Amino acid sequence: MDIKKKNNCKIVITGGPGSGKTEIINSLSKKNFYCFKEVSREIMKLEQLKGTENYFSDKPIEFSKRLIKKRKEQYIESSNLSLSKRKPVIFFDRGLHDIFAYLNYIKKSYNNIKFKLEDYSYDIAFILPPWKKIYKTDSERKESYEQSIQIHKYIRSIYIKYKIQLFEIKPDTIENRVLEILKHLKSNHFINY
Repeated sequence: MDIKKKNNCKIVITGGPGSGKTEIINSLSKKNFYCFKEVSREIMKLEQLKGTENYFSDKPIEFSKRLIKKRKEQYIESSNLSLSKRKPVIFFDRGLHDIFAYLNYIKKSYNNIKFKLEDYSYDIAFILPPWKKIYKTDSERKESYEQSIQIHKYIRSIYIKYKIQLFEIKPDTIENRVLEILKHLKSNHFINY
């Protein structure tokens, strides 16, 4: 497929927990790019209200199935959006592949999940490496910095396995990271911005 002629290119901002993805998505959104926000926190907060401290740890398959449903809805919606010719791209704060990377990380079999990742590809993924300086845990992010390093490796591996173009964005200011992403997209004719 010739991405240069395709509208609604799907672009993932990914990486281990606490690497700065959400700040980049927020910045891209302020620049009037269409962005889908991370939905796992929403699911986790709902379960915390019901008394489940860590939904992913307690029920990883159930959590993953709910997350697949939400991210699949985002993916389908993105295909039907009408975007400007200057900015024909859609950014996702994590993709469907991240779900399976996390399950691989905890060594949880997902053979009973009836879902084919190959049916939901992205045009490009920007991966953010672990960054100790900005890393912090919170009510939904329970992983230690050392665990985030391992999760990052599983995420990188699954995007490579499914042959999705993967480019690393080094630690830097939010502005410089966003500029690096936009520069890459412009030089490869994803955007005319």
